[in-house]
Amino acid sequence: MRGKRGGQAGAAPTLPDEATIKALADPKVFERGRAVLRSGAVSALVRRGEELTAAVAGSEDAPYRVAIRLKDGTVADHRCTCPYEWGGACKHVVATLLAAAVPGAVAERPTLRALLGDLPREALADLLVRRAAADPDLAGWIEVEMATVPGRGAVDPAPVAAQARTLLAHQARRGYWDDYEAHGPADALKELVGKAVPFLEAGDGRNALAILVSVAEPFVEQWLGEMAETDEEMDLLFDDLGRMMAEAVLTSDLSEEERDDLFETVEGWHAELAEYGPEGFSIVTAALAAGWDAPWLRAVLAGEAGAVPPRAERESGLVAVRLRVLAAAGRTDAYLALARAAGDEAACAEMLVRLGRIDEAVAHAVERIADPDAALALARRLHAAGHPDPALDVAQAALRRAAAPRGGPALSLARWLRDEAHARKRRDLALTAARAAFAQGLTLADYESARTVAGKTGWDPVRDDLLALLAGADRARDRIAILLEEGLVGDAMAAAEAGRDGRGDEAVLLRLAEAALDRDPAWVVDFAEARAKPLLTEGPDTYERAAAWLARAKRGYLAQGRQTAWSARIGDLAAENKRRHKLRPLLEALR
Repeated sequence: MRGKRGGQAGAAPTLPDEATIKALADPKVFERGRAVLRSGAVSALVRRGEELTAAVAGSEDAPYRVAIRLKDGTVADHRCTCPYEWGGACKHVVATLLAAAVPGAVAERPTLRALLGDLPREALADLLVRRAAADPDLAGWIEVEMATVPGRGAVDPAPVAAQARTLLAHQARRGYWDDYEAHGPADALKELVGKAVPFLEAGDGRNALAILVSVAEPFVEQWLGEMAETDEEMDLLFDDLGRMMAEAVLTSDLSEEERDDLFETVEGWHAELAEYGPEGFSIVTAALAAGWDAPWLRAVLAGEAGAVPPRAERESGLVAVRLRVLAAAGRTDAYLALARAAGDEAACAEMLVRLGRIDEAVAHAVERIADPDAALALARRLHAAGHPDPALDVAQAALRRAAAPRGGPALSLARWLRDEAHARKRRDLALTAARAAFAQGLTLADYESARTVAGKTGWDPVRDDLLALLAGADRARDRIAILLEEGLVGDAMAAAEAGRDGRGDEAVLLRLAEAALDRDPAWVVDFAEARAKPLLTEGPDTYERAAAWLARAKRGYLAQGRQTAWSARIGDLAAENKRRHKLRPLLEALR
């Protein structure tokens, strides 16, 4: 897993809270992760700066290895060696994050860069030689590193191509369904492709192309032979290669003959891939064919009114590549002319901010930018540049226009605007944004944030408004938690009965069972037993959860004065589950 490079050991990054961890995984996977934690399967928890690693015992002889990159209390990236691939974090990642929240559970260690910085050169060389004996690919990576150092003349593409072929050959020797893992070494290939980035940033398209072509050629061959039918993730790498090669073409000093040769090569790849779908190289042939000499482009850069990029350039992403090249070259007037001609209002405003033309950027954004993501990115840039109030104006204008589906990009925009407006003591704006955030997310966290913004004296009308929004929503994951927060136990019971919000957070439902005891203990018995029933047969990982629900059922029986009935009920359950040896003591404890 790639982590943040450099830096000495400093203050440990904030760990994600439970709500953040829940958002990473399917609710069922989260509960399984909690069960993995309770089983004691997590060990070797180590944090090195932003990197958190652990070993988690599973169904294999060797433990699964978990690696998590943290940033600002969130999870920037996570990886596990288990075969889970059904979306979101696996239970081992969840268990690792939950375990890390236990005080004293994590061993704080120096970052790898800090360790290597103190290692003498000879000792480092000896270490690499010893590790190369166990890792045959290490020598190849070192060759790649040496061949792609910026500022040392022409790149030697041979080590890059050799390493790409090695990576792809490893995958060719194993079947797609082995361990249910993805077929392609996507991350390692991306690392090779990334060697072109410093050259692109320096405007050295020739050396960037040498690297990119060296990866692309074996990749196309192997993909056509082994991966075309099986690996969607590797398919996406064609888009990255295409955009980067197009940028390299537009910053290179290739002769006409070199351009023709490269065009023929890339066109051949594109033709071979056409049957299978990847379109990534079409942008390269377009860049090679047009260069900077297309009539429409000359007209745009000359400031001629009415000149616009062809639709194919916009849809292929070539206009965006041209903008990157112009920005890197410092051709800001040309950049603004092309951005305006292409209708890329966000790019235009971003450049105006970079140039310090703040009033112009804000006026442009307020009038033209409606996309929540683009508005949020610009607002954050303005804020970071020391212009907080203009940033709020940009966000407010975009939020007014937003007509996104619930939970879409407008949610992030509304939350940012709420928090920043509250910090700037712009109460009315903060309340407007808080309402929008709650309407988009319908979460307990957004409800509580709205209460903070409203304050004690202004909360009542805001609460009534938010509860009306909640009542009108078809689905709301935190509906019951919010109703309990307001003491609306009857409404929470009705919501649980309706079941329209899915299975719900189990901890919240357990709280509901507690809160409903005084109101309707018979309802608690029925509700708790219905929840416990499937958990009794799912397997050992769910037995403690089943016992927790049966404990609520017991309290419901006792609240009705039905001790004898409970004794008979728990006795029947113990008899029915007498062969479940891990469950039996939990049931006996409830007699």
